[in-house]
Amino acid sequence: MTRSHSRVTGALRLLVSLWLIGSAVWTLADPINAVQQQGMPMAALLPSAGLSFAVGVFLLTGFMTRVLGLVLVGMGVWQVANFGFAIGPVVLIAVGAYFALRGGGAWAMDIYVQKMQDKVRQKALNSPESS
Repeated sequence: MTRSHSRVTGALRLLVSLWLIGSAVWTLADPINAVQQQGMPMAALLPSAGLSFAVGVFLLTGFMTRVLGLVLVGMGVWQVANFGFAIGPVVLIAVGAYFALRGGGAWAMDIYVQKMQDKVRQKALNSPESS
């Protein structure tokens, strides 16, 4: 069950990352149209799109997923507080909280970094100097 849960989390991470990257590219390609459709001023839209692109790329690589989950929550809360209730920001909040609590799931670099750290800790505990 844990393995399938991890794969679902990994697939969700990949889908969200592609959505963030795609929406950022769409926004940056035609910002005037995006301003009209999203109802955000240009001064807020462009930095938001840039941050969405950066977060999407990091999520795609599976690096620092828990930290990026907190960033997603912050982005969603900021959008809801400043521009009103919408489905997109609420999804960001929910998915961000899930990633912050659960991690990146399968294919995430976080897992490999954790395994490396565990090996180093185990090696240090088993060394003669620690006795």
